[in-house]
Amino acid sequence: MKQWSDIKHEFETDGSLRDIYVEHIDSAVWNKFIGEVKRSGYKFEFSHGDVVKEFPCDLNAIKSMQQTDPTTLFIWVTDNIQLNCHFFVETEIELDVSPHDIQTESAYIQLVSFLEWLATVTKNEVKLTHEGMQEQVILSVC
Repeated sequence: MKQWSDIKHEFETDGSLRDIYVEHIDSAVWNKFIGEVKRSGYKFEFSHGDVVKEFPCDLNAIKSMQQTDPTTLFIWVTDNIQLNCHFFVETEIELDVSPHDIQTESAYIQLVSFLEWLATVTKNEVKLTHEGMQEQVILSVC
């Protein structure tokens, strides 16, 4: 794993986010992720439009809701590290994080811990990239 001293420049606040990807998946992996978020110790909140709702049990229910308003899952890795998941496509999980939230070694370690959890849950490689640049991998966890 990359050391904080070697990677902290990747979290300079520049107005863009950092993306977290789990690629080449299907609805079964999504459903596993959804269930594990619910069982995890992470604080989370699900919104449909501007309304906080109960987090559905599967991707099909979320996709159905998206016919009327956008959906967002907010996950707090810590009180100061918030991840956002928008359920864009069925073939990949994408979350974003503000680099402003990752300004210390402790925050970096907490983020890496979440990436490792996500890799275990999905049984897939997890990539941290610059926003909208899936090929520009900052860090990957298997």
